[in-house]
Amino acid sequence: MDHQFTRRTVTLIGMLALIESTAGGQSLRSPAANVLSPVPAKKNNVVTVVAHDFAFDVPASIPSGLTTFRLVNKGKWAHHLTVMRLGAGKTAADGLAALIKAGQGVRPAWLHAVGGPNAIDAGGQAEATVNLPPGNYLAFCEVPGPDPAPHFMKGMVKGFTVTPPDRIGTLPNADFNLRMTEYDYVFSRPLTRGHHVIAVTNAGKQKHMLVITRLAPGKSNKEFLDWAYDPKGKHEPGWAASGVTEIEPGATAVMEGNFAPGKYSLVCFSPDVGDGKPHFMHGMQKEIVVK
Repeated sequence: MDHQFTRRTVTLIGMLALIESTAGGQSLRSPAANVLSPVPAKKNNVVTVVAHDFAFDVPASIPSGLTTFRLVNKGKWAHHLTVMRLGAGKTAADGLAALIKAGQGVRPAWLHAVGGPNAIDAGGQAEATVNLPPGNYLAFCEVPGPDPAPHFMKGMVKGFTVTPPDRIGTLPNADFNLRMTEYDYVFSRPLTRGHHVIAVTNAGKQKHMLVITRLAPGKSNKEFLDWAYDPKGKHEPGWAASGVTEIEPGATAVMEGNFAPGKYSLVCFSPDVGDGKPHFMHGMQKEIVVK
């Protein structure tokens, strides 16, 4: 694996708990459920995806339409769920090969970013509601391991089919809206403690993602970004608190959960179509305080 590919996997997903404590083998991280505890969806198709070290339990076939992916992390490491729709005639093997070939650069246009629940710690759960048109899809985890190979290189990747007809549904009602643009995150109002349903819309012209990290006491967004770009075997200065994996321009994904008081980091690690740099290097990063 070349240096550029390794750097992309660290930079793109830098929000995870990757290293366990050497003190008695106990993790230094709090369970993700203590940070963002999803509430089950009641109306949409719900697909529970169980994450292991290193595999996904993903159904081989899912009906089309609005779907809530519920990610349950039963592994020892942090995991997330990236979902991409494959272009016509492309297979899951083609998708995996494209991920590897793209390395640090922009991925081919036939990999359509659908979204999914972003990273959660061991023992946690997260949810994201997205629309699934019929077609072939690829589900994978890009979280880098301590080696630091991304988890899909360890087998955490799986193809699945979304079956017709193309059903029309309605996204869950949200009490917060978050717009992603080039290069900013804009909340409809300041985020407060407690349970919230957040509609995340990509109002930009490029693919974007929302990485939410609850910062550890005394830590700043800059320290998180420094860690994300080059962990150097150290612990993340916070706790993975989900978010939404990469979505296409014009798309909306809905996440929900409970936010504890504290400082949070919002970061986009998608590569820029102009220079290939992660979007946080263009200013798409923000530190907020939940009271």
